[in-house]
Amino acid sequence: MSARGLRLGPPPAGGADPQERSARRSGHPRVIGYYVHHHGAGHLHRAAALAAAVDDEVAGFSSLDAPAGWTGPWTVLPLDTDASPPEDASANGRLHWVPLGSVGLADRMATIAQWIARERPSCFVIDVSVEVALLCRLLGVPVVVVAQPGARTDPAHTLVYDIAAAVIAPWPPSVSPLRTAAELGERLHTVGAISRTPVRPPGIPRRDGSIVILQGRGGRGPSSVDRVSAKLREAGIGDPVPATGSEREIADLLRSAQVVIAHCGQNAIAEIAAARTPAVLIAEDRPHGEQSAMARAIDASDMPATVFPVDAGLDHDVDLGLDLDDLARTIERARGLDGDLWSGWVDGEAAARAAAVIQRVAASSASGRHGR
Repeated sequence: MSARGLRLGPPPAGGADPQERSARRSGHPRVIGYYVHHHGAGHLHRAAALAAAVDDEVAGFSSLDAPAGWTGPWTVLPLDTDASPPEDASANGRLHWVPLGSVGLADRMATIAQWIARERPSCFVIDVSVEVALLCRLLGVPVVVVAQPGARTDPAHTLVYDIAAAVIAPWPPSVSPLRTAAELGERLHTVGAISRTPVRPPGIPRRDGSIVILQGRGGRGPSSVDRVSAKLREAGIGDPVPATGSEREIADLLRSAQVVIAHCGQNAIAEIAAARTPAVLIAEDRPHGEQSAMARAIDASDMPATVFPVDAGLDHDVDLGLDLDDLARTIERARGLDGDLWSGWVDGEAAARAAAVIQRVAASSASGRHGR
């Protein structure tokens, strides 16, 4: 993929099209619901970036606390993991998580349903839950689903993509890490990767030889990135520094590094791309092969990243007996890449493009409702 390939056009001026402006002139205030999955941090970071780009009030729902800077209402939902052992959690294979007898499941769904009945939202953004999307649609609310990479051909994913008014794919249009059985057609909007941090301004110096380790929190136990970092320290290869601290501190570390070593999560790749820093990426084991799919997409593009291990098939965690010479060569290859090529992955406008999609769906819903 060429870095010039991310030519999606600017978002509409003010984020509004004529139908949306007409709906606003009618005097009916709009509110948009937003469900944030609690596994990992990427969904939360993306929600913060998208909500900040949407003109309407956005009400968040999650089992996580609200992210810093969230300005709208936020409801902390009870967890739905109280049923032990879970019974028929997939409803005979049609859904993902609806365990029989779960009080937490009933309470969280009731909370969302009561809010919908009271506030009458114009649409609901789902990132991600098949069950919450289905609930909203059954209550007459159009849903905008945030797509996830990987093999999403199971009945539950097919259902959620089928019922969506729009599907936002947070990656460039020239890669296709999503595999689905649903016919998305014009409902699929590839907006580019969404980063919570701004694109790196020019002139920031790189620290010679610096290697930054960007770790996620979506896995269980020691990760492949942890193992690689430990091996680097044992072998005295570079001086790997973990990307910790505040959002600003992490961004500064990424921007000044010569190489970043990270997993293949969407949020991690987006932040590295915004920092315009070459990377060594490792596909962690995740459901539906989502990180393997992202690794393949990156590997087939001209983005400034190398996938390690190069010949491991991208389907498993890095072997504990990894080849240090191979790792050192991979890092050196990454050092020689042009970080500015990341502009083909993150151009700083993806959140605005996604917000425009959300607001078009909301405007259509509000216009139809108030027109009856």
